[in-house]
Amino acid sequence: MSRETQKKKSLHKEKLFKDTVPRSRVQLDIVKRVRKAIDNMPAELPAKIISYQDVIREEGEYYLLYQGSENLEPLAEYLNKNPIDSKILLKELEESLALLQDIELVKEIFPKGINASNFWIDEENDIYLMPEAMLRSKRNYNEFELEIPTQEYFMPPEVVAGEDWQLESYIFNLASVFYYFLSGETIFSDRDHAKVLNKIQNEKILALQALLPQISDNLNQLFVEMLAKEQKERPDLNYLIEELKRTSKENKFEIQPFLERENLIDNKIIKKKRRNENIKLFFRHSWKVILFFAIIGGGFIWGLSSGSPATITPENTAGEVVNYFYEAIATKNINLANEAADFDLGEMERMISETHVIEKMQQAYGGDPEQGGEVNEIYSLEKLEIEELSASEARHRFRASYEFNFRDREGSYSHQMLDELTVEKIEGIWRITAVEGSIKDMIAGEYPWRDE
Repeated sequence: MSRETQKKKSLHKEKLFKDTVPRSRVQLDIVKRVRKAIDNMPAELPAKIISYQDVIREEGEYYLLYQGSENLEPLAEYLNKNPIDSKILLKELEESLALLQDIELVKEIFPKGINASNFWIDEENDIYLMPEAMLRSKRNYNEFELEIPTQEYFMPPEVVAGEDWQLESYIFNLASVFYYFLSGETIFSDRDHAKVLNKIQNEKILALQALLPQISDNLNQLFVEMLAKEQKERPDLNYLIEELKRTSKENKFEIQPFLERENLIDNKIIKKKRRNENIKLFFRHSWKVILFFAIIGGGFIWGLSSGSPATITPENTAGEVVNYFYEAIATKNINLANEAADFDLGEMERMISETHVIEKMQQAYGGDPEQGGEVNEIYSLEKLEIEELSASEARHRFRASYEFNFRDREGSYSHQMLDELTVEKIEGIWRITAVEGSIKDMIAGEYPWRDE
């Protein structure tokens, strides 16, 4: 008989009210709710899920009867103080993913995802999953040593957006939980849950290898795929399980306790990543408020057109149009940029408009109204060089190189940029019809001060 079988055959008991004991009437209501939750559980559960059987009373105390293992503690609390073999966590991820093969059962037991607090470990380093309904009772009437991250830190983008949980959602969910177990960091670490949810939908997740250099490239890539923002880009479940079995052989090392890795946040890569996330979040969250104040101060804050009127006419050459385009970016003149380009400027249009309004508001109010600082230029474009690569009667190609500087409250960042642009005649006027290189990344929202 295996160790697991022996554990499953034995019923264990634990106090329902361990730390905070409510009054008798409240106790009875809670006992009724817990019994109802137990009755609503499926009769047969996988061995990895703790199976609760009943609530009994002995010598004035209420006890939960369950099948599983004795002396369980939250896995996060254990990892906070103890080292663990990487193979144990990777094996647990593999077994947890295998549970998703019965996705309807998982949805029933974990309707809001499988979160870090659902994982419990015993003295033999065997790990179990506690059903969400039972965990709620423990949260209310038991004290935990560690503040374990809540469900917001492990939600996939589509669920944040209001969609229902699907198989692919649980894949992202479990990947984010084990990202935390392996690295000691959640995928986004803000204390503000609203910021976390916003970043889950909009920001890139720092590669696990940046936090845990010991892991192999293959395992790192597997986490990248599981944490893809689009459901269709996440791997097939069976493929995942097989890849984890394979990669676990090349990922054998000891993972240090969370407490011994508290200085991890001082890592330059992580600090830069968190700073860049917050810069982007500032742009997304603040521009409407700033725009509102800009409108209120309309008499002395330059209008919303972001610059002088468009000046491109049939008399302008293709080279002049390219120059106008970069002049528009440098001067935050979105009208002129749109006039020069015959395509949607995407995220770059928003960046130019928001930056323009922020700078004009600072000028109007004598600096940053919150910080009391001097007026800062958020970004600048310098040392522009434009080279013509080819030319025909209706089509020209140019190469542009320049220095892009970005400034925030923590410092200045400079990046060398390179673009190739196609300029064609449209209704008698030269317009940029295609662009490749750095500016294309900015149009897609990949700003140069973000992680590459």
